[in-house]
Amino acid sequence: MYIGEIPDGSSIEINVTNGDKKISLCTFARTPQNPVDEKMVQAFFKKYRFGSGTLADAIERDGKFVGFHLTEDSEMHVYCIVDKKPYAWTEVKIIVAAFKKDNYYLIMSNQNAKESNRRAGYRQWVGHDGNLKLGLEPGSRDVVVKDISTGGIGLVVDGEVAPRIGETVHITYTDKVRTSNGLPKEFNFSLKAIVARKDDSDPRRTVIGCQFDKPNETVGQYINLKQIEHKQSQRVPPRR
Repeated sequence: MYIGEIPDGSSIEINVTNGDKKISLCTFARTPQNPVDEKMVQAFFKKYRFGSGTLADAIERDGKFVGFHLTEDSEMHVYCIVDKKPYAWTEVKIIVAAFKKDNYYLIMSNQNAKESNRRAGYRQWVGHDGNLKLGLEPGSRDVVVKDISTGGIGLVVDGEVAPRIGETVHITYTDKVRTSNGLPKEFNFSLKAIVARKDDSDPRRTVIGCQFDKPNETVGQYINLKQIEHKQSQRVPPRR
């Protein structure tokens, strides 16, 4: 599959590693809005000698767009789930492309990617309390939100009241994440998902994996902020 064949609105994961440091950021594929934008995209292909690519939402941090300028020790992989199949591109170049109204990433590659055996989507560790409601139940159940991705969510529930595979659940939880300007941003999630996996090997608790019906862009923004917050917390302050 060529990277230019990624459908509009698909969740794209950009994974950059440098030694033992790693960051995974989420964006979403976009289609050029008019013939002028399409001509600009083709001009970029010609300039950088690539035959295929896709536009994607640019990620902003500290008033600037996050760039992907790799060193010799860095590696960048791009992942996308299409028709429930994960694909990976390793020979990729990403630039910030300025159009009339917006700025986008132009993700380019000549590689014809095959299906990857990688699990579907980066999972951001959460570890927060939440609530789960099952169908038309009048009340809710306490859960721990284990992890989340743009495609689904992992929960830990009491083993005696765990929902069945195939059931629709409604999950709510709140988290605050520090933004690039240092101010907290509160996310109040209200998510609908279907139970897809279940691990009840521990009789005291059950871990369930739930899938969203489509990629969630708010979750993508949340994951990006969590990743950047974690990266900033690992920085060593300068010596005085």
